[in-house]
This record gives sequence, C-alpha cells and structure tokens, in this order.
Amino acid sequence: MGRTIPSFRLACMAEELRWRKFRSRLSKDDRKNFDEMFSTSRLYNSACANSARPIVLECILMSIILNDFKRLTDLMKKSTNRNTVTQSHSKETR
Repeated sequence: MGRTIPSFRLACMAEELRWRKFRSRLSKDDRKNFDEMFSTSRLYNSACANSARPIVLECILMSIILNDFKRLTDLMKKSTNRNTVTQSHSKETR
C-alpha cells in the first residue's frame, strides 16, 4: 500500500513554493532572511511529521517560533551571566 498523504518534507517544500511570489517581492536581504527562516523549520521535520497536523504551515511556523524562542532565551541567559560576572568583578575590585 502506498501513502495516502505526501511526506512532511515534500509538503513543506510545496508550502515553500506557494510563498515564491511573496518571496520574489522582497529585497535581496529579506529574501536571504526568508530563506534562512524557512530552512530553520526543516530542523523540526520529524516532530512536525509526527504531530499529524493537517495544516502544514502551522508546523512550519511553530518550528520557526520554537527555534527563535530557544535562541532568544539562550541570548538572555548569556546576557544575564555576563552581567552577573561583571557585577561580581566590579564588587571585588572596590
């Protein structure tokens, strides 16, 4: 028996093709960012495929949001650690 629905990877590629007109109207820098954003969603293809969501774009967007959230919280932790080290260093030098 064959599959009744395409694999998520293929569905994701089809969704990206649907956004080609939008992408073509962006500036070169924005096109590069758009492509990077879409490629980010591929990091979570297996999770998206297993979620069995009928709307592929929902999985793509959630993948992008999750990746951005992870990066943001990582940057916040690094910034907090850097501030903590700087404050403790300045207290020691007093």
